[in-house]
Amino acid sequence: MADASWMEYELFCPVCNTHFKQLVVLHKVPENFDIMPYLDGFVKNHDHKAWQEAQRKKAEAEDSKDEPEA
Repeated sequence: MADASWMEYELFCPVCNTHFKQLVVLHKVPENFDIMPYLDGFVKNHDHKAWQEAQRKKAEAEDSKDEPEA
């Protein structure tokens, strides 16, 4: 198996106004590799609409769980 290392980065999306975590696998990366443009690509290319919809559904599910049953 190849020698790979991974790191978890916490990124901020100004469109969604939230932080999210991204797991990045680093395999045979040169020592002078600049990771910031790579991470910026994650923020720019993640699906803002799907993220916001998932957060809305999660909030709705939590709200309905808190309501007493009739």
